[in-house]
Amino acid sequence: MTTPTEPDELTGPFGTAHRIPRDSYSDSHPAGLDGWIITAPTWHPWWSQYNLGVVSLADIPGLPKANLQRPGVTHELSVTALDPEHGPYDARNLPADGLPYLTPVNVAEQFTSTDDAARHLALLCARAVVEGLLCPETGDAPDRIRAYWRQTIRNTLDHDTGHTHPH
Repeated sequence: MTTPTEPDELTGPFGTAHRIPRDSYSDSHPAGLDGWIITAPTWHPWWSQYNLGVVSLADIPGLPKANLQRPGVTHELSVTALDPEHGPYDARNLPADGLPYLTPVNVAEQFTSTDDAARHLALLCARAVVEGLLCPETGDAPDRIRAYWRQTIRNTLDHDTGHTHPH
């Protein structure tokens, strides 16, 4: 659920992001909390669309237990490049059989927060991609880029909860 102050569309110098309507995936992906289709051709010469999503890692009846990277994590944010052979993709009209994506997954970061904070984090990360502050593409330097996402997510969550971290 979004609040009236949170946009469903973002535009920046590096692309656009459109929020995927929750009712289009809530039945097939009950752990899904928020998702965005990002169109950002600047980041890679062969594909231009990415899915940024955040899921709950809570136990959900009927689903296998989540694979937790460390104790206490509650959510995961991921970024995947979408297969250009089946696109372009529209957040309001997704394929019935799911989004075909390229592997490996570009970003998969687990963290601890509330559902509302995780949704807000997804919005902020989508905005950062279209503004050119976070790179969704990890091909050139995957360890460095994933570490930057990890640090950005941690700093954002710490800021939102009032925690401070050393500089």
